Amino acid sequence: MGRFTDSLLGRLRKPSKPEPDAKDGDLAKVHATAMKRWARADAADRENRERAYEDLEFLEPGGQWERQVRQLRESAGRPCLEFDRLGTTVAQITGDIRQMRPAIKVVAIDDRGDKDTAEVIAGIIRYVENRSDAAAIYFAAADQQVPSGVGHWKVITEYGSDSTFEQEIAVAPIPDGIGVRWDPDAVKKTREDAKFCFIPVDKDRAAYEEEYPDHPCDEIGGGDASFAGASDWSTPDVVRLAEYYVKTPVKKRLAMMPDGEVRDLSNADPDDVAEAEALAAQGQARIETRDGHKVERYLINARDVLEGPVLIPGRFIPVVPVFGVEQVIGKKRTRRGVVRKAKDAQRAYNYSRSTQTEVVALQPKSPFVGTVEQFKGYEDVWATANSENHPFLPYNHDPKAGTAMPQRVQPPVASSGLAEVSREAAEDIKGVTGIYDASLGAPSNESSGKAILARQREGDVGSFVYIENFNRSIRHTGAIINSMVPHVYDTARTLRIVGEDGKVDLVKLNQPEGLAVDGVSQTIKNDVTVGAYDVSFEMGASYTTKQQAASDGIMAFIQAAPQSAPLVLDLLAKAQEWPLSDKIAKRIRTMLPPQIQAQEAQESGEPAPPPMPPSPEQQAAMQAQERQQQLEAGRLEVDMEKLAVEREKVRADMAKIQAEADRLLAEAEMNAMQPGAPASDPRLDAIGAAVAQLSEVVSMIMEEMSAVEAPPPAPPPEPEPPPAALPTDFIEAPPGAFSFDPGALGQPAPEMLGQP
Repeated sequence: MGRFTDSLLGRLRKPSKPEPDAKDGDLAKVHATAMKRWARADAADRENRERAYEDLEFLEPGGQWERQVRQLRESAGRPCLEFDRLGTTVAQITGDIRQMRPAIKVVAIDDRGDKDTAEVIAGIIRYVENRSDAAAIYFAAADQQVPSGVGHWKVITEYGSDSTFEQEIAVAPIPDGIGVRWDPDAVKKTREDAKFCFIPVDKDRAAYEEEYPDHPCDEIGGGDASFAGASDWSTPDVVRLAEYYVKTPVKKRLAMMPDGEVRDLSNADPDDVAEAEALAAQGQARIETRDGHKVERYLINARDVLEGPVLIPGRFIPVVPVFGVEQVIGKKRTRRGVVRKAKDAQRAYNYSRSTQTEVVALQPKSPFVGTVEQFKGYEDVWATANSENHPFLPYNHDPKAGTAMPQRVQPPVASSGLAEVSREAAEDIKGVTGIYDASLGAPSNESSGKAILARQREGDVGSFVYIENFNRSIRHTGAIINSMVPHVYDTARTLRIVGEDGKVDLVKLNQPEGLAVDGVSQTIKNDVTVGAYDVSFEMGASYTTKQQAASDGIMAFIQAAPQSAPLVLDLLAKAQEWPLSDKIAKRIRTMLPPQIQAQEAQESGEPAPPPMPPSPEQQAAMQAQERQQQLEAGRLEVDMEKLAVEREKVRADMAKIQAEADRLLAEAEMNAMQPGAPASDPRLDAIGAAVAQLSEVVSMIMEEMSAVEAPPPAPPPEPEPPPAALPTDFIEAPPGAFSFDPGALGQPAPEMLGQP
């Protein structure tokens, strides 16, 4: 569970009260330092702020003419028309931002973090954004970022309701994002390396006096103010307050535990400190002192600290900037939005169109020309010919005019120079902003949808810097919330976290489970207070858009490869927006091959599904295969028995041949002893050679018969009908070979081969 002391939790639970050890003298020093820092930050960024306010005012009605020019033209009765084309350009870029949907993901970066808890923390971040309506806050900042070059929002902690002690994290807007003052020495785009930050708030004078009666506004900006510009903090209408965030240096005592956990012993429980010191004495842990910081918040006016210090959980100043185009030129940092460079082109367009309208308006309408006699008596009809729709125009015949009748004079021709200036000014606006007609949806010469989208994306490249900086700020917001989670959600509670698909699930945080030792659980489920986690970020289409794209892609794939349809139908059903589409996908998945079902179960962490029973056709094929195997085993067993009989018969025949040879040799020896017998009998030599040759052949046959191994015993088959009788048509031995008696198998014994 959480490893924070009661005093620290008390500071988190009471964000509007100062710490107990905050003395008036300390607050005076804090305020004096804050005022010096305000003066430095205000001067460093004053030019950027002033020009940013001008850029925003330029988009408002009446803001596109310089004040002196407007006064001169209006005093002379000349029109000052505005044909705002920059508003559409800004709306195009902010519209692209609104179509993006941030996907903040969390990953574990040490051994104590785990994947499931990382997903829970990501769900908590989405929960915080959902309960805060963060999308509206992000887009409001983008509406300032794109035209003026800067916007802001912040992350706060607040009580979940007025009847609970549990705090929640929330994203809050900063209406005047241009007025935020940062540490001038900070260089990172997210300003996470800044040491301080000011958020000015101009409060109505009457409301200020009701809320802070002990700090009268008459004293604000007095003669003893210690910095220039203090008089701006109090006017007849408003009083300026400022949220002052500061990083205060502290010494941190860190312990590396045997399991790799890093504990902060600075404000830890005494038992945790004693445990770490005991392990360090045994050489099983490391304790070191490091330079660190804590983040605190104060509320100040020009003379006093009104609230604070309040300890901010986490390691970041919880203020998020979102910049437009920012450049550093030497020691000067400039910042702008899309309006800055397009002002002159917009003014030229307004001037040319206003002048063109003025010229046309001053030109008379086309009159009718004729003699006096032709109009005599019909003056009223002809006088209203340009304002009323008369069915006919009567006139008198004038002999002096011959056959001519009254004719209309050619209408005035507009100035081609003014029209050309208007066209060039309109093109200049496109060239400066990088947003052309195709990006705004105007028809072009492309005919295919892909070509139109490619042209629109090409037009978005010039404005992608705003989207990229917006993405970076969203990611930094996720990092701030991630650093706050272990401090704010450090008790056992249940949250309604939001999944990536927008579904809300109930998740229990920091829940003890398993066996307890001495009343303390050894396992805590979804413990967000341990482990280190980092934020990854993905910016793309919304989940609904991705779902529709997946559905269209799967449909196109099935049309291209119809044979693959059974393998992807469950994914197609899951990508639909029908009611019960998830259940339909699950039912279709049961018909997938077993290996795919096992893979899906492994990816989702579910147990593997049981194997499907074989179909009747498969059962029949398996039974036929088993019967065939049994027949083959029977035949092999019979062959082995035949070989055994053959072996014994060969041995018996060999013994008979050997006995006969011995008898012949004995007789030959006896005959050789008789008087007159020859010294040697050639038959004996032939018999000995024949016996040796026969012995060699028999030995080879015995070796081959011995090399045949019996097959392993087959598994006991399932009860089946008795098999058919074994075949009796055994293959006879080749001529000259020894045979065996099959009578042992119940068959009639044929005569020995080679016997008469």
